[in-house]
Parts: sequence; structure tokens; C-alpha cells
Amino acid sequence: MYDCYKSKIVAGAESFSITGIIGENLLYLATWIIAGYLLFPVWVFNNIPVLTIAWVLLVVIIQILLKKHNCSGCYYYGKVCHLGWGKISSALFEQDSGDIKVGMRLNLFYIVSPPAIFLTSIGYAVVNSATLTYWVFLIIYVLFNILSFPVRKYSCSKCAMAEVCPGSAA
Repeated sequence: MYDCYKSKIVAGAESFSITGIIGENLLYLATWIIAGYLLFPVWVFNNIPVLTIAWVLLVVIIQILLKKHNCSGCYYYGKVCHLGWGKISSALFEQDSGDIKVGMRLNLFYIVSPPAIFLTSIGYAVVNSATLTYWVFLIIYVLFNILSFPVRKYSCSKCAMAEVCPGSAA
């Protein structure tokens, strides 16, 4: 656990609404699913959507590693944070089993992947004259990513870990 939070005396919310937790997680999940859809036609080998499969594996691996490296040392370990990930982390990993420096590098996933997927999708759409449906999903993807910034910033601002969490948007 972060040294400054071992005393359990912190400023921040002790619990979060289940509606907010579900909503924020559904926003991320929808964004990841739409990204998989956008990547689906970009690289198909023997009728296998290679980029979509790689994307799904990347998301799953990064999310598991984030729970270990960021959440196992968090104040909300074993508790319900604004994403519910403290509970998930405590079910999967021992407390303080992660490395915060690794967690900080893993957070680049949230910074690098949206523009990479956007540029890849735009390139595919222009070169291959994508369908209207593809363009609509690309617009929805952009809107969901834009929406995620204020949602995450607001949620992180309520968190007791806002000042020290490597994934904080506060």
C-alpha cells in the first residue's frame, strides 16, 4: 500500500454508487468493443480478424496487469472504488503485490490506444471506402472517448487516491 495511506485517514469518498460504477465500466467496455469492431476488417488473414484478436488480448492482459500493479497497493484494495477494481484486485492478487512503476507505464494504454485506433480506422476507411455503418461506429468511438475524459476526471476527483494514483485523471 502507498505509505501515505497506511493510516487509513484520507480525504475522499469511502464508497461509490453502484450506478456510477456500472456506468463507467460500461463506457470503457463499449469503447473497447467498438475499437474491436473498427479493427475487425483492417487485417484479416484466412478469414481471421488478426487485429481484433490482438486487441482483445491486449485489453484483457493490460486490465489484469493494471489490477495487479495499480490496484493491489491502493487505498481501495478490497473496497469498492469508483470502478470497482479494488474488489477485483483483492480477489485476484495479494495486497501490495504490484510494482507502481510498472503500473504507471501500463497506464499509457489509455493515452496511446485511442489515437492509434482512430488513425488506423481513418486510414482503413479512406483507403477502402468504408461503409456508412463503419463511419458511424468511428464517430461513436470518438464521442465515447471524448465522454470518458470528464467522466473519469470527475470520478477520480472523488477518490482518496487522486493525488498519488498513477492512473488518476484528477
